[in-house]
Amino acid sequence: MRKGIKFGFGAALAGVALATCPVQAAELGDTVTTLEPAVALVMPFDVTDGRASFQLVSRIGGEDSDPLATHWSFWSESCDHLADVFICLTPRDTVVVDPTALQGQIQVGQTNTNTGPVINLTGEKGFVTVTAFDADINSQTCDVEDPEAPTGTPALIGSWVVANTSTNAAFGNNAIGIVDGQTIPAGGDFFLTGPVGAGLFLQTFNPLDLQDSEVFFIGLAFPAGNAQFSDSEVGPIPSALVNGAAVCCNAQYYDNLETAVSLPNVCLTCSSTAKIAENASLKDIKLPAIIPASIPAETSGFVRLTNCKVGSDEGDVPIGDTTINGIDYSTFLFAYHGMAVGPFGTSTLGRYTAE
Repeated sequence: MRKGIKFGFGAALAGVALATCPVQAAELGDTVTTLEPAVALVMPFDVTDGRASFQLVSRIGGEDSDPLATHWSFWSESCDHLADVFICLTPRDTVVVDPTALQGQIQVGQTNTNTGPVINLTGEKGFVTVTAFDADINSQTCDVEDPEAPTGTPALIGSWVVANTSTNAAFGNNAIGIVDGQTIPAGGDFFLTGPVGAGLFLQTFNPLDLQDSEVFFIGLAFPAGNAQFSDSEVGPIPSALVNGAAVCCNAQYYDNLETAVSLPNVCLTCSSTAKIAENASLKDIKLPAIIPASIPAETSGFVRLTNCKVGSDEGDVPIGDTTINGIDYSTFLFAYHGMAVGPFGTSTLGRYTAE
């Protein structure tokens, strides 16, 4: 096995000691990493017309020789659950997954053997979560031992790529790693509600130089898994705002002379895509634009999202009048910007400042 913008985005563990592993540093809010092993990974995928996509996961952590059952859960832009597959990874194992040919996998001796039917997600885009569980050693298809308890040892690293099949340009990045598989950052620490907030910063080359641009937003919540994993895995933020979105944020664009201009609010479903700007060089990219045509975007710079709101889960609080972490379940917003000049592609990961 090649083992959704209506416009409108926290972590926990800088030095975390898990019961079965040594202290591990994390990069964001003490719970998220892109450089060290994690229990759960989060990545975008896009296999709509003109796009190809792959996800790469390796097991590098932990000394246990027993296989880990990795549960791959695919979610669409509209927050629909699309597919599940289970892939067993032995120590130092690696798998590359093609969303147009999904299958489970086990290793028998020195042979990787595909299991279950082939699932083809052609035409879909969204995000995938990969969560590690101890495997049921009596299972022939890599069942998890306990779906309510992810493994205690961070062991997975991952990366992803999305390619433009007409230009052969591609962009990718490291997966977002949730160190303990469940704890995401405190959104209110990064998306402040005052007039001057901290926020998410998303870099861009000069939009006039780009021939491709795809911003991937991933709105994550916990607990929000599917079926038997509903209480043990991260998943999409429910769409709960009165306009049907899951998250709405204020937005600004800063050019390379530090000039800031306000943008229309960015309101998104749990997983949304957009292009960075509406201009002639990106006219063939059929996505909504973060920077509208009425606002010149003629230099490199960044888009900043602040003051993000989500739907309330309290009946006596107006819908949408809630900070991103002001509800009973944890929520956070992540983003990548994939971009290309001709055949040369790269991506940037959304960055943050806190209060």
